[in-house]
Amino acid sequence: MNFLHLIVWFKRLAWLLIIYLILRVLFVFFNLHSFQTNTLAEIFESFLVGLPFDLSAIFISNSLLTLCSLLPFRFVDTLSYQTFLRYVFWVPNIIFFWLNIADLEYYKFIGRRTIFEIFSIIGDIGQQAFNLIGAYWYLFLIWAAISYIFIKGTPVTARINMVRVYAENDIIFKNKYVKPIVWLLALGISILVFRGGLQEKPLRINQAFSQHDMHLGNLALNTTFTFLTTIDAKGTERVNFFNESEQQLSKRISRDRTSHIDSTIITLKQRQNVVVIILESFAREYMGYKNPYKGYTPFLDSLAGNSIFYENCFANGRESIIAMPAITSAIPQLIDEPFITTAYQSNNFYGLGNILKSAGYSTSFFHAARNGSMGFEGFSQQAGFNRYYGLEQYPETLKERDFDNNWGIFDEPYLQYFAGELSKEKNPFVSCVFTLSSHHPYTIPKAYKNKFPKGNASVHESIGYGDFALKRFFETASKQPWFKNTLFIITADHTQVNTEPQYANAVGAYRVPLVLFHGNKQIIQNLRKVANPCKVCQHTDILPSVLDFLHIDQSKVLPFGESVFANKDGIALQYNSGTYRMIMQFGDKNLIYLEKNADEKIKLFNGETDKETFIKNNRIYNDQFKTYIQFYRNGLIENDWIGTQN
Repeated sequence: MNFLHLIVWFKRLAWLLIIYLILRVLFVFFNLHSFQTNTLAEIFESFLVGLPFDLSAIFISNSLLTLCSLLPFRFVDTLSYQTFLRYVFWVPNIIFFWLNIADLEYYKFIGRRTIFEIFSIIGDIGQQAFNLIGAYWYLFLIWAAISYIFIKGTPVTARINMVRVYAENDIIFKNKYVKPIVWLLALGISILVFRGGLQEKPLRINQAFSQHDMHLGNLALNTTFTFLTTIDAKGTERVNFFNESEQQLSKRISRDRTSHIDSTIITLKQRQNVVVIILESFAREYMGYKNPYKGYTPFLDSLAGNSIFYENCFANGRESIIAMPAITSAIPQLIDEPFITTAYQSNNFYGLGNILKSAGYSTSFFHAARNGSMGFEGFSQQAGFNRYYGLEQYPETLKERDFDNNWGIFDEPYLQYFAGELSKEKNPFVSCVFTLSSHHPYTIPKAYKNKFPKGNASVHESIGYGDFALKRFFETASKQPWFKNTLFIITADHTQVNTEPQYANAVGAYRVPLVLFHGNKQIIQNLRKVANPCKVCQHTDILPSVLDFLHIDQSKVLPFGESVFANKDGIALQYNSGTYRMIMQFGDKNLIYLEKNADEKIKLFNGETDKETFIKNNRIYNDQFKTYIQFYRNGLIENDWIGTQN
């Protein structure tokens, strides 16, 4: 290897960058209808956003070229080896060009870039091959033209005798240590580029949606990236419990989207703000309110007593990464992988930010952890939140003092910062904040050590600190002018370690608080007239509940959620390790739940004893349960959730 080969390797990858630019221009041209409301400036910005994704795709798909081009051996200078390298460059890239070109038309049908899951329907494509070729023959011409331009424009190594002359005079590369160092350095740079930088998590699909627009996000992506980064995704498979379309299934499980808060009950003179507070690991079990023991959350207990407190609220999963889509976009997890990390993360859906932004709201999401942690930054953009505030946005002058040396900023200073930023928001606003001090390893500031009950589990002391931080937030917020026009929704992302026997069951493992508090006491009193505190509800009910309160159309909300103010009985959906669960209420207080394993029939259990039971009209519940599963899984694959809502 000599310096000339290094230059040629670099030029080839740069040439690919130009080809991907051409492919992106073609994507705009073929999908002009998708960008008819976007300005040229927004489209140009999307091109810039797409640059890291192009670089990542190029370096991933050309890993073998990089490895072979920069080998520190003399045979690299031979003509036959350089010819071999050209084919190593041409063949895989021409294949990936086809994927991008096929998406020029396929995008119109699925509304996202093609992912590795395309192989699940390869049989159907094969059967329709002649029809597809006949209908889209022009795509093959474009492919041929792009491939021809690509091959003709490929930078090549100079004549082999020139290479040898260059090598003989290449003083730097004559050093036996330089070649392997350069080779390793080039590989290191390649790895860095295709993971998207030095950040904690590699570049993800959902990070392309920084402009909060579905079509611009897909424009920023390229199909090579979405295909290669979803190869190891678990995905899902179709189920066919019912021989019905997604549209018909949607009607089967249609939720009540009417307004349940009569304007005669609640008169809102000013447009209301909404603040959603997601408390890390605050299991319902840790509260004293409505429990026969003191608990670890004295402030949350007092707040619950002056709010609407839903006793039977359940998380849709046991991880923070599952709670985020459920709370902000009414998307539960009903497959093995959290939605944020699945191959379907760029599917079409409406989130809290999307819907309220179109109603004139300012939208923001706050998370005290490092930017990119758990994919929250990217997903918040997909859910329509205009601004994301992570560790990078926290004031530099305060980071050293407030950093917990693990995840991010301690709860107390971060919630104070959050309150201050809300005061800068343009009214009306909707904002979410996700705390973290009660996350393992449960670090709290030294000044508060031994000031909160340690309890029977290591998490309990940090729960006490988190509760104190929440108290301090409300003390600050109550002094702000926006406070009396704001609905606060407080819940937990999931439960944690269990120590209380009454929660040591299948439903107790998912039981989280749900508190609806308003700065105006009269509004809370009026809301109590339409609220049923014993109703079964779940994280996916939060989005439609907010819209119900604000009298905003709920038709875009997925059917996995329903307003907590609706009169009908509620449900809670969960999935864990191949087992589906649907929790319901039977009678005034009794809870039951349906369970279905991959290869077993649906069984019904008592929510308190976990013992199998039976109720009349069991089949009705079974069919409802299976409808949710089929609608969810098939809708993911077809990316047709939104279509069924219209």
